[in-house]
This record gives sequence, structure tokens and C-alpha cells, in this order.
Amino acid sequence: MKKESNLIIYDLILYLVFPLVLYKFLKPVIGDYWAMIVPTIPGILYTLFRFWYTKQFNVTGIFLISTMTVSTAVDLYAGSASNLILYNVYYHFALVAVFFLLLVLKKPLPYYFMIDIAAIQGQDREESKKLYKHPSLFKLFNYLMIAWIIKDILFAAAQWWMLENYGIKAYYSRTIIFTVGGYVFGIIMAIGYAMVTLRAQKIKENDEDKPSDELII
Repeated sequence: MKKESNLIIYDLILYLVFPLVLYKFLKPVIGDYWAMIVPTIPGILYTLFRFWYTKQFNVTGIFLISTMTVSTAVDLYAGSASNLILYNVYYHFALVAVFFLLLVLKKPLPYYFMIDIAAIQGQDREESKKLYKHPSLFKLFNYLMIAWIIKDILFAAAQWWMLENYGIKAYYSRTIIFTVGGYVFGIIMAIGYAMVTLRAQKIKENDEDKPSDELII
């Protein structure tokens, strides 16, 4: 519990407090655009460290590194503060399109993330793939994917609206909304994974009971 509390504190410092404070001090020196770019570096390095520390060399890790790479490339390509926010709107809508395609192809990312989580806990990947393909479990992964799509649509729409109405001043609100919204979405995902875990345990128990029932008969 203490470890999780520390992680939350580190997240808030590196993803919210540090970027906002550093942006305020750097803005008069290097301008809006680079003042937005530079404060993201500690957060990126911190995320990579957590990726390495938890040994997530899997679908979760690949997804994390890929999205961070593309997001950073988009920010550097923007060239101006207003474009940085606008291009992030486009980026989130592009993610929505990719997520929707994966949903249609019946390859929801939460399914693969759950397999990675189970593998870290010592469970066999092939067994996990079969278990989590169970209709009652796979349905939950689809719901989580839909929630993810809705989240990215809301984030993109919020950024667009703030940029149109407040211009560069939207940076502060954008950072706060993204951090808080990220935690809210994280809670939703955690609840979803908890439901999957409970249902999976019941399914495994039922499967273990079947052979013994057959022997009694």
C-alpha cells in the first residue's frame, strides 16, 4: 500500500506539478513552445524507468513505448505552442480510429494487457489467453476498450474546445484535466480488471470441479 501511495505521489509530481511549475519559469526564457516540450522530458524518462523496472517487455511495454514515441514526434513536429495542442487533438483522434479498428477486429488492448499482468504474476501466457477468451471475460475487455475510446474522444474534444476559447492559456487546464482524467480512467480500468479477475477465478474453480464430479458419477 505504501509503495502504491509513493507511485501516486511521484506521478503527480512528474506529470502535473513539475510540468506546470517548469513551464511557468521557462516560458519567459525560451517561449511557449519549448516551455511545453522541456517539462515532459522527466515524465518520459520516469515512464521508461517504470517500464524497465517492472520488466514489461510485452504488448503493454510495446504499446507504451510506441505511443510515447509517436506523441513526442508529434510535439516536436508541431513547431509552435498552438500547433502542439492542435496536433495532440489530431493524435488522440488517430488513436480513437486505431482503437476502434482493434475493437472491430476483436483484438481489444485490455485483453492483451491482462495477459501481461497475469504473466508478471507468474501465470502461463497460453493458459491466460485461453482463459480470458471466455465469452463472459472477453465481453468485459470490449467494454473497457469502449471506455478507452470514449476517454480519448473526450480528451481530444476538451483540448480542441480549450484551444479555440483560451488559446495557449489552455495549457494549464489541459495538463490538469489530463492528469486528473488519467487517474479517473485508471480507476475505471482497475475496477474492470478486478471484475475480470473475480470472474476468471470462478471459471477456474468451476473447471476444476468438473473432473471430480465426473469421477463421483
